[in-house]
Amino acid sequence: MPNTRLIPQVAIDFMNDDHAEAISIVDNLLATIENSSDDDVTLQLEAFFAHNQAHFSREEEQMIRVNFPPYGCHKGEHDRVLTELRQAITDWEANKDRESIAQYINCTVWNWFINHIKTMDTVTAMFLKQHPE
Repeated sequence: MPNTRLIPQVAIDFMNDDHAEAISIVDNLLATIENSSDDDVTLQLEAFFAHNQAHFSREEEQMIRVNFPPYGCHKGEHDRVLTELRQAITDWEANKDRESIAQYINCTVWNWFINHIKTMDTVTAMFLKQHPE
């Protein structure tokens, strides 16, 4: 499934690259939910979780490197979202409710993702850009 979703861009390339990769994973996940086995859905959900862990970790390492003042707030949001996503995966594994997991990805995750990029990631990227390695 081609990446047809438009996402805001920020001032740091690795963040834009990670965001684009997340969209590809989400597109694959939604196609898998529609057309594939339960095991394949679980694998795609786990891939999405792992991607987010790695992406958030990269951002957090850079925030620590530059002593980003609102680090705790941004990291707290990452932690909250990972906890929520883990719970959604647990619920999926218990119920195999395709409509529910698709709704969660399409609405909850998507809306959070765009808002997070437009707010926290934009500010973080601008700060990082002012403090190159």
